[in-house]
Amino acid sequence: MRTPDTCPHCAAETEFSDAAPGSVVDCPACDQSFVLPSSKSELAADSALPPGTMPRNVGLGPGGSEPMRLPDLAGAADSHSRDVSFTKTGLIAAGLTTAFYLVVVFPLGQTYFGELFGARGWVPYAVSYLAAWCGVLLTAKYARLRRRERVLNYDLLPQAIGEAITPANVPQFLDYLSRLPGHFADDFLFQRIRRSLEHFQARANVAETVDQLRSHGERDEGIVESSYTMIRVFIWAIPILGFIGTVLGIGASVSGFSDAVSNAANLDVMKNAIGMVTSGLGVAFDTTLLALVMSIFIMVPTSSLQKTEEDYLARVDDYCQHYLVTRLEDGKLGGPGAPDEWLSAAADRLANRVLEALDSRRPGSD
Repeated sequence: MRTPDTCPHCAAETEFSDAAPGSVVDCPACDQSFVLPSSKSELAADSALPPGTMPRNVGLGPGGSEPMRLPDLAGAADSHSRDVSFTKTGLIAAGLTTAFYLVVVFPLGQTYFGELFGARGWVPYAVSYLAAWCGVLLTAKYARLRRRERVLNYDLLPQAIGEAITPANVPQFLDYLSRLPGHFADDFLFQRIRRSLEHFQARANVAETVDQLRSHGERDEGIVESSYTMIRVFIWAIPILGFIGTVLGIGASVSGFSDAVSNAANLDVMKNAIGMVTSGLGVAFDTTLLALVMSIFIMVPTSSLQKTEEDYLARVDDYCQHYLVTRLEDGKLGGPGAPDEWLSAAADRLANRVLEALDSRRPGSD
């Protein structure tokens, strides 16, 4: 039978029978997250630590034997824009488009649906591929957003290290972050907290750290905005392809009508030529219809997902404000958590100066 695991935050003992060693779990008593020890020897070593010392298994990834190194700043700076690979999503979209035509379009070749996608030249093939590519991109971005939203439920700044965050205990918080599983490294919240702590450690100034947090928020907003650039290009290109198909169809119909008229010997030939033109125009306009419908199916989820990502960034701002900014202490007057002794001494000096000024104004003080 498995022995209960001890929460490093509140010391409550809970048995996580369904969780594997080295996985991240939530304590039911304090609702904070920690990593389960990977072995009994590791658990015994943690229990022998002095009171107030962070267990070495907290924040460790699977295996938990060695702390994970902090990811490189240069690589992490643009990791947000490289999470969704256009090469991989393009290849997946190509496979989905091929399967769509082999399984759905070609077997229905004699129906209007089959002719719409498979008998209108090359344009429907291009439109289907770009639409599938957009769908794969949106799906990948949605899955990545769900992973990032789950990070908001983790305690990245545990109070077991210190209720106040000072330049002296910042290295302990950074060490804790370095022990978190590797998938945290490309998260907006993780990167923002880590960079802010490093800045606060170097500058020891709350106001400058808050300004840096604000600049990071603006940078993250730009990253999210730019990540939709290619999808917007596809949304613009799909209707253009439909119009190109229409122009090609009209051109082919008019050309065929001109040839028929030049070779016409009687009225019946003229009637047949006119019928070919009207039929060709119907085929031409089908490409525009297909492209416009596809663009609508892409624009709606794109706008919705972008709004969801913007809401997520707002939640990241609230997290940093609540769990980071309000706990920063630099020991300066006016900063959060200024020492009571310093304020008391300043108040005493101000009171003495006021009394001296009043004494100097009394009659006969000279």
